[in-house]
Amino acid sequence: MADVHDVAAAVIARTGPESPMKLQKLLYYAQAWHLAEHGEPLFDAEIEAWRMGPVVRSVWDRHRHQNRVEAWDEGDATALTPRESQLVASVVARYGGFNRDDLSAMTHDEEPWQRARAGLPDSEPSSAPLSRAVMAAYFRRQVTDPLTAAAEALASVHIEGLQVSADAVTAAERVRNGELSTDQAVAQRIEALRGR
Repeated sequence: MADVHDVAAAVIARTGPESPMKLQKLLYYAQAWHLAEHGEPLFDAEIEAWRMGPVVRSVWDRHRHQNRVEAWDEGDATALTPRESQLVASVVARYGGFNRDDLSAMTHDEEPWQRARAGLPDSEPSSAPLSRAVMAAYFRRQVTDPLTAAAEALASVHIEGLQVSADAVTAAERVRNGELSTDQAVAQRIEALRGR
């Protein structure tokens, strides 16, 4: 298992100087995709459900007074295995083009952050940890076939007693029917959130 600071160093090595909030979200997505693809955590540090989205407190403690993270001297990007490095590269390729606010909005719309916050308003503080099992299941659904993913997601939501918006169901059906790619659905959701 990698050290979270080595993962942070690998992210910054790929993105260049970055906002602390964006670094946090990229760490979250790296952990989530590693859980989904390999069934085990990338790093051991907990991810907490803060107001602005998922946060690794031990990383936050080191960048808390910075407006921009230029480098991550606490970690060593070369300490990652080739598989870990490849996963970080794929996460940066997938999410690196989004700004920190887009990434924060995306995490607020995802089940792992929502479940950890257990209905708290976005404005309320929380240090509740995100469930690794929920992260793994949620992100694993992103790579299963669309029909199975949609069925699993809706079943999970109903079991938890949560509601799914009509827009989300319509978008899922359009992805399932091949009318829209997952990336297009995410982009449309981000645009809708910006319009709020």
